[in-house]
Amino acid sequence: MVRPLKFETAEELSERISEYFYSCDTNMKVMFTKEGDPIEVPDPKPYTISGLAYFLGTNRQTLLNYEEREEFVDTIRAAKARIEAFVEESLWVPKIAQGVVFNLKNNFGWKEQQDINMSGELEINVSLDDD
Repeated sequence: MVRPLKFETAEELSERISEYFYSCDTNMKVMFTKEGDPIEVPDPKPYTISGLAYFLGTNRQTLLNYEEREEFVDTIRAAKARIEAFVEESLWVPKIAQGVVFNLKNNFGWKEQQDINMSGELEINVSLDDD
């Protein structure tokens, strides 16, 4: 039995994705002045694939599966590109760089590569001792 899609059109999905980014950008938190008065201050939330999926009421894998459907591919790729750009820019904050690298590798296909060039001759001597 095939479950019905949560979003019937790319426009509907795109609108909800825009709401997610807006909610991240406009997130506020309560702080207190020296006098103890509460004030709201901006506290933007980071963009994440899992955060977007949660906001949409689904999970990460289901969200990524939408990318495989022709009618949703551009919408999902645009959202992922915005999240990837945000994550990549976060590399400039040294304290969180390791987590950012993990995210880029696992969600966006980034790879680390090392090239080792060796030259010269290799000689291997093996001796067997009979006791």
